[in-house]
Amino acid sequence: MAQKDKKVSLTKGEEEVMQLLWDLGKGSVNDILERYGEEKPKYTTVATFLKLLEDKGFVGHLSQGKSNMYYPLVEKAEYAGSVANNVLANFFGGSVMQMVSYFNKEKQLSKEEKQQLLQLAQQIIDKEE
Repeated sequence: MAQKDKKVSLTKGEEEVMQLLWDLGKGSVNDILERYGEEKPKYTTVATFLKLLEDKGFVGHLSQGKSNMYYPLVEKAEYAGSVANNVLANFFGGSVMQMVSYFNKEKQLSKEEKQQLLQLAQQIIDKEE
């Protein structure tokens, strides 16, 4: 991932900007601002987040006239995997079973979701044989 696979975490604001940039593929500060809901941050706030994301190795940019066009350097799935692994390690002792048990108990998985988990488990077992 960014910075040679070091564990880099993003703040809530940085993550929000990254989500919008992943959705856009590439864009200027104004393009990103257009994607916000009613509570838009200031232009300078988004520009600052983009600079921080660039410093962390998540974002690159191309200069186009007086503005910059920003683009992700880290895939959304790559970052999501890193975050998921951190949550698994830090809150569930690395145990997928503890994590699934938590979501079953706290989020009350539907019968359909439980059936899908069962099917996934069976697929995993079948691949090992």
